[in-house]
Amino acid sequence: MTYETDHHDEHPWVYPHSTEPEGDDPTALGGPQRSPIRTLSEALVARIAAGEIVERPASVVKELVENSLDAGSRTIRVDVRGGGLTMIRVGDDGAGVPAEELHLACMRHSTSKLGSGGLEDVVTLGFRGEALPSIAAVAELSLTSATEHDGSGVGRRIVLRDGQVIADEPAPRPRGTTATARFLFQNVPARLAASRNDRAETAQIAQTVRRLAVAAPHVRLTLAVEDRILLETTGSGDLATTLLEVYGHAIAESLSPLGPIEIEGSTAWGVVSGPEVTRPGRGCVHVVVNGRWVQPRGLLARIETEYRPVLPRGRHPVLALVVRTPPDRVDVNIHPSKLEVRLMAEREIGAALGRLVRSELGRRPVSLRQPFEVGLDVLRPAPELAEESPAWGEDDLITTPNLPPLSLVGQVQNRLILLEGAGGLYLVDQHRAHERVIYGALAAAHAGDVREPTALPEPLLIELSPAQAARLSARLATLVELGFEIEHFGGRTFLLRAAPSSPLGPVGAWSDDPAATVLALADDGEYAGEGEAWRERLLERLACRSAIRRGRPLGRAEMRSLVEALGRSSAPAVCPHGSPLLLNVSESLLEREFRW
Repeated sequence: MTYETDHHDEHPWVYPHSTEPEGDDPTALGGPQRSPIRTLSEALVARIAAGEIVERPASVVKELVENSLDAGSRTIRVDVRGGGLTMIRVGDDGAGVPAEELHLACMRHSTSKLGSGGLEDVVTLGFRGEALPSIAAVAELSLTSATEHDGSGVGRRIVLRDGQVIADEPAPRPRGTTATARFLFQNVPARLAASRNDRAETAQIAQTVRRLAVAAPHVRLTLAVEDRILLETTGSGDLATTLLEVYGHAIAESLSPLGPIEIEGSTAWGVVSGPEVTRPGRGCVHVVVNGRWVQPRGLLARIETEYRPVLPRGRHPVLALVVRTPPDRVDVNIHPSKLEVRLMAEREIGAALGRLVRSELGRRPVSLRQPFEVGLDVLRPAPELAEESPAWGEDDLITTPNLPPLSLVGQVQNRLILLEGAGGLYLVDQHRAHERVIYGALAAAHAGDVREPTALPEPLLIELSPAQAARLSARLATLVELGFEIEHFGGRTFLLRAAPSSPLGPVGAWSDDPAATVLALADDGEYAGEGEAWRERLLERLACRSAIRRGRPLGRAEMRSLVEALGRSSAPAVCPHGSPLLLNVSESLLEREFRW
């Protein structure tokens, strides 16, 4: 390829075969034309703001209900038609808007919610002054309001279409405000076409109202869809009661209070369901900061990291956490829809809340929920206990920090340990219980509390495939930290001299074949990688491979030793994988089923 030297020395960035535009036409190359900088019209600015704030009908519901909450309302009703695209009406009994300010409330950047402290002193849900004008830009908006000074029961109504006032007149209204949005997105055809069907939009609205109800348990909130009540709360002010009203009374026996606790100048409390009531998604995990339902990604991630070890993978509890913090310690101005906030001590608060949830979930046994079999079915051969259960006295009680006082009954089917306590009968999965105990010992070793390894009767040579050898080589340092004395012996051979000492004595032998445990780790490609997540999975696998198996008979001393160790663990109700290991058959259930 040749170049025209004189031309390309002057302009070396021009492609060799490009041609210069002829004449003075700046568009000869077909490029974009430059337009002069100008100020956008108010109508266009409002449409752009509406695009950020009014994403779908549920966004309108959120903004209007938050306005009602800021007005001090104790009763709010939301009516929806056509999935919110036809009509959304929100009525309240709040303070109302004076007639002379009603028009001003629909102007952009007009608000009564910012005090003299500015953004550092925000205590309301809304403060931007963009919600009402944004809704009016993409719908027909009607506002009817009256204040407590209007003793006649007559208020004022203003109607806007395309952002322009088309009606301003007196209207009957007791104290409060009714905001009605009709024909949403009719002037934005592309947005209207992209909206989902009525059922999907209604589901999003219901989700939004549930979140608002959890954030404001002191408010009576009603959602009516096509004149049918879909959700209603009593405004009791109790968070647990509100969760029952939102998600149904089936979870009533599962809910437990959390806190309150003090963290970094903030106060936090909440409610969580037990491990027997979980959901596959995070839709029932709620965080409320200063009365605002939010999705702080960093905070949620830290909370989930803490409770993840005590629930099965992919499962989440029904959870509501409330954080009260000084306004100057939270930034609420980082998201157009105010769905995310930044807390000054987010890391510390998230870790503390996560530990609070983990502690509650990890200590709660799963309650037996299915009814007993009755009639002839009970005459089938029953599982035998491992040995006769002698009478016991107070001295025989197994007393531990994290389990109630228990008496050992025996072993069932060489898989379960049967115990009795004041709360009824308790069944302990012996394999998972041992997993939990070993996992705790491994975690302590990983944190620096290393037990003295137990030397093997004679060193074991383990020969691996190339892939296995590569995986095990990458994990040697961590295995040594945990108490394994293992070293590379040359080629694809490793020498195992000692295994971690058992936390339980005879019952806690790591496995009948420690080499098999090491081989299993080398075989498992799932655990390749680095970081804490990999180490966490490694500890889980080690505990699982090393725990006593179901089907192994245990003596009373061994069972007692295992239960005592379990009761000293931080999460005695779930195994490291999040599966339940402790089942409670309550006294009330026995009374009900036997009709005592």
